[in-house]
This record gives sequence, structure tokens and C-alpha cells, in this order.
Amino acid sequence: MSAPYVAPLAQPITLKLSGKVIPNRLYRTPLSEYASTYDDKNIEECGKPLPRYAALYQDLADGGAGLICTGNIPIHRDNLENYNNAVLDINNPWDAVAAFRPAVQAAKSRGALFLPQLQFPGRQVPKFLNAHPKSASDVQLRPCLDKTYGKPSPLTRDEIQDLVRRYVWAASVLAEAGADGIILHASHGYIMNQFLSPLTNKRTDEYGGSLENRARFILDIVRAIQAKLPADRFVIAAKLNCHDFIEGGTSFAEQCVVIKWLEEAGIDFFDISGGTYESPAWRGNIMTELSQHPSQRLRGSYFIEWAQEMKKVLSRAVIGTTGGWRDSYRMSEAVERGDIDMCGLGRPLREDPDFVHKALRGETRISSNL
Repeated sequence: MSAPYVAPLAQPITLKLSGKVIPNRLYRTPLSEYASTYDDKNIEECGKPLPRYAALYQDLADGGAGLICTGNIPIHRDNLENYNNAVLDINNPWDAVAAFRPAVQAAKSRGALFLPQLQFPGRQVPKFLNAHPKSASDVQLRPCLDKTYGKPSPLTRDEIQDLVRRYVWAASVLAEAGADGIILHASHGYIMNQFLSPLTNKRTDEYGGSLENRARFILDIVRAIQAKLPADRFVIAAKLNCHDFIEGGTSFAEQCVVIKWLEEAGIDFFDISGGTYESPAWRGNIMTELSQHPSQRLRGSYFIEWAQEMKKVLSRAVIGTTGGWRDSYRMSEAVERGDIDMCGLGRPLREDPDFVHKALRGETRISSNL
């Protein structure tokens, strides 16, 4: 492949609010590592990053991604996405800054920006970890993804404020450890998505009902973090569904409104995905609605058609999409055309740490007959 095909992927891009520069257009999308301590008899000892956690991020840095995001970092030790998550809980007795600093230093060692992903799973906590989870309301998740889930209870207003406080604290820890910012997991059916979705948000207070009310939770968190860590020096990003691909969930039209509200609130980068545990669209063309679109067959990405429309709503923020990217030419074409700004990679980097370098050299191609 000739150099012009991949040149757009090698171009830097600047995040407008912070002024931070991402050195190329390929990023490591959040992907859980399961490389931290877990002790079911001592909750305080859970979530400390192990040496292999930092080693993983050194490998990703050496691999050349311009932006590196971590997998889930729950902000409450009683509510894990799975065991062996890294955890940032305000009540843990150990030094969180010292615990996370090796991974931060490793991820940034080759010039990449580093955004750890903060998360609260809500009703999507496996039952064996928490049989009584908290959610936007009491809508239980049916068994899926080889797990069962407890009956959730709605978060009280005080508990919502406690979660906001925890997100701010966790972001402050990561800032002190040297991270460039954080990315909020507002996708895939976790707590922010649970508040946004009419399917899981049945509240009748100021956090339920209208789209403005359902978006209040995530907007409160963004504004609270920005009040403590101003966006001109600390990046706030969000992983956001284009829509949920399930009847009664968040729609594409609603998400186009939400993404603009989030940009106005201070989000500087969006990673666009889709689906929930009940409809895990991020795993590929498993749903009729996805399979009817030419995204993966012709464009190389599951969500490119929705992401490029969402980009038109934005006036400042950088936007990328993840899921399905494998082909240098297709990624370069999407960036060169201005459909999106960046391409997110998950499994390709897990399977081949040198994938970014190969993509930038134009060495990753797949059949056009998919």
C-alpha cells in the first residue's frame, strides 16, 4: 500500500479545551485488563494494580497508539464489573496515587495521551459479586453473557451525590498520578447509560422522565469534575453509545442531543460504541439492525455511520469510533474524509501489540469481500 493511504492516520490532532496533542489518529479503546488484586475475604485489598497492569500499558505505549484508555476502573469497591478490576474507592486505605502511577508512567512513556476509564456498573454487577446492586431504578437485568444479576434498587438522591463525589475523587487521584484526564464509561449499559435509557430509568424525580432529566446524572458528574480539575488542563472524555440497539433503550436521535449537551459541558473527546449487556452490539454484527447496515462490510467499522452523523452535531470535540477496525485503508479513508477524527482499537491491540505500527505503515489489510 502506498504511503498516501495511511498518511491521515499519522497526523496529530489537538484537543481544543485542554490543548493536549494526540500524536496520531489511532487509540486504544477501553478494554478490561483483569490485572489487579482480588480477595473475596477482604474487600479493602481488592483493586490494587498488579505489576502486569503497568506492563500491559508499557506494551501499548511501545505499540504506538496516540491515545491510550484503560479498561473499567470501578469507583466503588462493592460494585465491580468483574473480579480483578482495578478499583479507585475513596474508602480504601492504600495509597491510590502510588498504586496507579506505574501504569500512568508506562502508558505515557512514548508520548501517548493517557485516559483511565472510570465506571460504576449499576445493575450490570454479576450476582456473585453483589446480589443487591444499585441502579437508576429497579429494572432487573435478565441472565446474559453467561452471568446472572441481582434485583437492583434505585439510587437515592444522597447515593447519587455520593457517586458524583466518588467520580471527582477518582479523577483527582489519577490527575495526581499524572494521567492526562479520564474517560467516563457512559456506554454498554452501565450506570450512566442506565440513567439515560427509558428502558432502565423509571424514576419520577429530577433524574427521570424527560431526556434532560435522564441526562442530569452524567452532566452533574462532568460539571463536578470540571469544577475540581478545569478542562484547560485535564481532559474529560466519554465513551457513549450511538444507541442501545434494544427496544425501549436510548435512541440515536436522543444520543445526538446528549452528545451536544456533553460537549457544551466540557467533554473534549468521544469514543462512540453501541449496545448493552442485553444487546452487546460492540461484539460485532450480532443484531439484525447492525447486519442490515454496510458498516462492517464496506466501511470496516460497526458504528461508523452513526458516529459520522454525531460528528456533525459537534462544534469542537474530537470524536472516534471503535469496533471492527482492521484495515489501514478503511481507517485512513474515514479520517481523511472527515467522517470521524480517530479510530479505536481493542482486540487488535490485545492480539498484536505492534498493530498500530503496522497500520501506520499500511500493512493491515482485509478482504474487500467481507
